[in-house]
Amino acid sequence: MEGELCRREIFRMELKEAINARHSIREFEDKPVSRDILIRLIEEASKAPSAKNEQPWKFYVVCSKSVRDSLAKIMSQEYNKLNNTKDEKLSSEVEKVALKFYKNMGDAPNLILVFREKKENAPVYQEFNDISGISCAIENLMLSAVEKGLGTCWVGTFKGREKDIKKLLKISGNEEVIAGLLVGYPKRGYKPLVREKKKFEDICKFI
Repeated sequence: MEGELCRREIFRMELKEAINARHSIREFEDKPVSRDILIRLIEEASKAPSAKNEQPWKFYVVCSKSVRDSLAKIMSQEYNKLNNTKDEKLSSEVEKVALKFYKNMGDAPNLILVFREKKENAPVYQEFNDISGISCAIENLMLSAVEKGLGTCWVGTFKGREKDIKKLLKISGNEEVIAGLLVGYPKRGYKPLVREKKKFEDICKFI
């Protein structure tokens, strides 16, 4: 029993370390991630909970540099459109990082796109349930990546361009993109953009 408690304590410390070590990485080494590791990331992502165990996620792992660059172009166009229309501009520091990043997505060797199937006549809560489950799966994947010495960056500027993305990836049917996740080895010496988190009392209330 004592040994089991010890193992649990060690596990908790490792999990805490992974949570605190996770940052959005926007510059990557020119080094491939092995297919075995990519498979393990997806397997561990798929252990996430989902409503009614529907497991709504579908992962498309982009390994082709030319496909990645085509997706980067789409993302860059959408980012520029959003940035030019929103009322509140990004800070100059964030703007500088974003403009550099969207040229080639930080040279990430892999981009994992997560889709879900849109069902006709689905109940109103279906989309919420699906996105909640997919968000859990992505968090699993990001923490698993940290444990393997990898960096990730959650990207979402695909909305509005789904038709182009599905054509590029040769995806048919009613699948819709929910999010993208860059995966690779962080560039040596790279310092992630660390932004201030809200105070605990601003995000939590005990009732």
